[in-house]
This record gives sequence, C-alpha cells and structure tokens, in this order.
Amino acid sequence: MVVSRRAELMVELLDALRRTNAWSVAMSQSAAERIGVNTTDLHCLNLLSDGPTTAGELARRAGITTASVTGVIDRLEAAGYVRRERDGSDRRKVVVTLQEQRAAQDVAPVFRPFVQAWRGAMDDYTDEQLELIATFLSRTQEVFQSEVGRMRAE
Repeated sequence: MVVSRRAELMVELLDALRRTNAWSVAMSQSAAERIGVNTTDLHCLNLLSDGPTTAGELARRAGITTASVTGVIDRLEAAGYVRRERDGSDRRKVVVTLQEQRAAQDVAPVFRPFVQAWRGAMDDYTDEQLELIATFLSRTQEVFQSEVGRMRAE
C-alpha cells in the first residue's frame, strides 16, 4: 500500500502533538512542584492570566466542578495569587482576578528558562514561518477547545 506524503506528514504531526502534550503535562507538574501548588491550581493560574473570570467560568474552562474550583480559589487566595471581588454589575457574582505582581514574582521565574530556550529554538524561522506556526497553533487550540466541549457534553 502506497501512503501519500501528506498522510505521512499528518501522522508525524499528530505524533509530535501527542509527544508535545505529554511533555507539556510533565513540565506543568514540575513547575507546580517548584511553585508550591498542585497542577490543577497552576492550570487555573494559567487560565486566569487571560483575565478576570467568575468562579463558574473558571471551573468550566478548567474542566472541574464548581465545588472543586472553590477549593482551588481558596488555596490560591491564601497563597496571594488571586483575589475575589464582587461583580460591579451583578453583586451575586464573584469575579476571580490574578494577582499579577505575585504571579510575576513566583510563577514567571519558573518559566523564564523555558521561554528563553523556546525563543532560541524559534530564532531560525522567518517571520512568515512564525506566522504559519502561530496559525497552526491557533487552529490546533480551536480543535482542542471544540473536542473538550464535545467530550464533556457526552
């Protein structure tokens, strides 16, 4: 059976994506240990770096129950990484906000060597190639987001 070059590339890309995801999980576990939080807490910190959100939305995006997210927020608030505030337009809602200065002090240094190494690995790519990679990653993220939604709905 003759396999097309495109089919070979698709297999290579999916395999590389699988391995990258495995290393990403390993890096998150190692980083969480160094920061002194668990991996779910670090995952929520990462999600909160996109901006303030409600506890319910954070739970949905993190894929955990609202009861679990309460514990996460309690731990992160006690450690000084987040703060809870009442929503200005709906006092029944609580908005969770990342304490950026604390995250910059404790979390960013753990990831700084990775960012520097990653930037070095990208040095050989042209701007056009980086645009292509950014588009690829954006589309991959959209697929992940869609599939997570599908899996949770089943």
